[in-house]
Amino acid sequence: MPYPRRVIIYLREKKIPPSLIQIVPVSDPQLGNVAPPDYPPRPPGSLPVLAIPKRDSSSKAPEDFIYVRQSLAIMNYIEDLCESGLNGFPKSSNQVRGGSELLDRARHQELMSLADECLVSWNPVRLFGSGLGSEAIPAAAKECLRWIHRNLAAIDDYISRNSQDFSDLFQGKNAHATLAEIVLYSFLEFVEEIYGLDLTQGSREVVFDVYGREVKQVYPKLRDFYQSFKTRDSAKLDVASGDVAADAIKAGGRSWHGGIF
Repeated sequence: MPYPRRVIIYLREKKIPPSLIQIVPVSDPQLGNVAPPDYPPRPPGSLPVLAIPKRDSSSKAPEDFIYVRQSLAIMNYIEDLCESGLNGFPKSSNQVRGGSELLDRARHQELMSLADECLVSWNPVRLFGSGLGSEAIPAAAKECLRWIHRNLAAIDDYISRNSQDFSDLFQGKNAHATLAEIVLYSFLEFVEEIYGLDLTQGSREVVFDVYGREVKQVYPKLRDFYQSFKTRDSAKLDVASGDVAADAIKAGGRSWHGGIF
């Protein structure tokens, strides 16, 4: 699941221990759909959900927790705790959100918005184009995929214009991954792992974009980023933790209707 995966990678990047935030799988084909008895019941709605116990209660009843929903809200809330060093969270600088300069933070938000939009736009592609969808409409899936490539081209151009070098993202180097990079990587990983498509390769063909312009589908900077981030410990896929999808899910995701690619 791509949205919880974002948060998991973020927690690993920040090295936040289970004593502060415990990851509880509650919707997984292999690990089950019910929270363990020592934790509050899964609240209604999509995942992930951050459950914060109220200070004056040790009960596990749902009403004794405050819930934060949506992955971006959860990561930003935790990052606020880290920047301020509250509640025992490891104090850190604001580099994860682009730095202290307003323009740098705006550029970071620009990249994160493009990456988040890619994942939102992927839903109709898989819904109308893959074996995990409910209705086969290849033409609709192909059109939606073109819009995703528009965003990927914009991201590749963004990286080029800002002269970003991702060699420091390799595991063992000192670079900190930003929230935007985590969101972008988790999308690219999700599509490759479940649907068998490495979007960073592009088609290398000259095609017409959604505005009717001729463009070459190739993303060298985006590919450099993806291959660098993939080496990080935070990005490792741990079967025991539920990071790896079941074979049946992968089989459905990689079964594409004709006429899309």
